[in-house]
Amino acid sequence: MTASIASRDEVLDRLAKVFRDEGYEAASLTRLAQASGLGKASLYYHFPNGKQEMALAVIDRANTLFTQQIVQPLQKEGDGKRRIVKFISNLDTYYRKGEESCLLGVLALGTVPKEFDRHIMGGLRCWIDVLAAALEQAGHSRPVARSRAEAAVCWVEGALVLSRGLESTAPFKRMLAQLKAFLLQDL
Repeated sequence: MTASIASRDEVLDRLAKVFRDEGYEAASLTRLAQASGLGKASLYYHFPNGKQEMALAVIDRANTLFTQQIVQPLQKEGDGKRRIVKFISNLDTYYRKGEESCLLGVLALGTVPKEFDRHIMGGLRCWIDVLAAALEQAGHSRPVARSRAEAAVCWVEGALVLSRGLESTAPFKRMLAQLKAFLLQDL
């Protein structure tokens, strides 16, 4: 698909790949323009405030997709255990079996403008809160549910970092296999 007919979402997905792969600081405007399929002038036309505006748009899109694919299914009515199992499957799909880094995780580990903090913290807090609520609905006490939700986010983020660092999806796959038992233990 040529850049002239690429949708805004497609452009944001291309930009997201650069930010995931290189981090905010290392993502040059040249690299962002190449990845987007737009020239620098066109990129500035769509994002007049430059790289920071691009990154914020990418974060907003990532949070929207994460909400649709991970958060909303956890919030549905019904059997909490089944929602947890579906959550794990959805994580596998969302992170492309461990091949794709977590955008918020990459940005949280790097140097980013202070304005990004509320987006990063908000995304992570939402994930923990929604997972904790689902675990509580599945039968865990509130403290256990909260503790396991926080641990689950740590496991996922850690496995994604390890998978990236080792250039192998094996750590992510092993983590997902253990996550179900951990989250549903004692239910």
